[in-house]
Amino acid sequence: MRIPHHLVRSASGLWSFRQRVPTDLQPVLARRILKRTLRTTVLPEAKFRAAALAAGYARAFAVLRERQVAKLTKSEAEALISRLSGADNLRELTLQRSFGADGSVTEHWQIDNEADVHLFQQIERRKPPQAGPDPLAELATPPSPPPPAPRRRLTFDKPAVTSIRLEEARDAWLASLKGSSLPKTWTIKKTAIESLVRFFGEKAQLGTLGRTDLARWYQHMREDGASTPTLTNKQSYIGGKTGFFAWAMNSGYYPQGDNPASGHVTYSIREKRNRRKLGFKAFDAHQVGVLFSPVAFDTLSPPARWAALLGLYTGARASEVGQLLTSDIFRKDGVLCLQISDEGEHQKVKTEGSLRTLPLHPDLLELGIEEWVEALRTSGAERLFPHAKADAKNGAGNWITKFFSRHIETYGKAWPLGKRGYHSLRKTFIQTLQGAGVVSELRAQLAGHELDDEHHGVYSRQFSVLEKLDGVGGYSPGIRSLNYGLSLGSLRSLLDGQPEPKRRRKKADR
Repeated sequence: MRIPHHLVRSASGLWSFRQRVPTDLQPVLARRILKRTLRTTVLPEAKFRAAALAAGYARAFAVLRERQVAKLTKSEAEALISRLSGADNLRELTLQRSFGADGSVTEHWQIDNEADVHLFQQIERRKPPQAGPDPLAELATPPSPPPPAPRRRLTFDKPAVTSIRLEEARDAWLASLKGSSLPKTWTIKKTAIESLVRFFGEKAQLGTLGRTDLARWYQHMREDGASTPTLTNKQSYIGGKTGFFAWAMNSGYYPQGDNPASGHVTYSIREKRNRRKLGFKAFDAHQVGVLFSPVAFDTLSPPARWAALLGLYTGARASEVGQLLTSDIFRKDGVLCLQISDEGEHQKVKTEGSLRTLPLHPDLLELGIEEWVEALRTSGAERLFPHAKADAKNGAGNWITKFFSRHIETYGKAWPLGKRGYHSLRKTFIQTLQGAGVVSELRAQLAGHELDDEHHGVYSRQFSVLEKLDGVGGYSPGIRSLNYGLSLGSLRSLLDGQPEPKRRRKKADR
């Protein structure tokens, strides 16, 4: 007959006995497993001890079933199993201990009479608790008082988030943006957050919103007819790296971790292809010649002429050009440069990569840009375009995009359909550099783009202004390779011979 015992060996080599309480008796004894450390590393001994314990437990289980006991208190269960299982199963055990030369200890138990049994019981009661209590011994003795509660280790939990209603979070977030955002940008972000608050309700708790809730909001907007570009913009304002939920996490109003408003909206392959088709188009050589011909150039004011030339020869964004200071034009390593930064009052950049220093193309020097900047400094002007409002609602470059769009409408009426504007100069600059063989890393630094992979972001260095101007090591040309074929002499005469009207100068002084 198979002996119903279970032996488990620990990492130290000691054997333990585990007995599962029958299912029908588990409610009676209020336990599922009975466990006993056998205190031996010898398998035959462990089997013998396990058999003795199993026999005692089996008798106890049989009597419990026979009496049809519904449930016992702990003390009743202890007394009953003690009486029924007893210690006489161990009657044949006596302790013999031998010591090896290596310091190891070997124990053998052999009990031949009643005195040995009592001796064994005394030894068992005196053994240290780490040896493992016998379930039968626990049941055979009255319940002892509970041990003192262990001292709790000091832990430093993450602080709980502060509860806040959506309406309060909206107002606080918009207030935090007020001083660092353009009025137009602030208005757009205000529209996005108010859409969120309307959908969930002003009284909704910010901390209760999860990813599923935000998914419902995006789907609601899509069902109302919002396009993917619109949804993408709202996602950037609410779920972006500097958006509403990022602010809420940093402010302690939302748990740190996954941003629930991010990753919901992406462009499909077809939408990306259509965006490229519908985006700003670069000017071809003929169109550049038309827009910068002496006849067309003559219709622009002197500031507009320089703003157009800077866009063509630097690829700078309209906002970057409009906010330039006279101090942003300086010489470095003997080269006249233009600096795009966010250090001056009202100066902002789109990304970290937008901060850059560009060498000015020799064509700009021939057109007299250095003399023009020096004249502004002499007149006391701090800004390169004093008549443009630095804190304009749509940014300091708003006037640039408007005048250049009118310029295109006047001289590009017969051109093929396409989206064209001041940003087309930026595309023209980048694509002309590409056509001249300028490598992508240098093009990115000239245009203020960030290359996403780790190699470029971490391991690449910044090119010097001389490398940006003349090229790098013979394998890539620089900005000097730009050649638009403009009539520089005629344009220079227009720039020198047409002073700014007095009316414009007075407006600038105000």
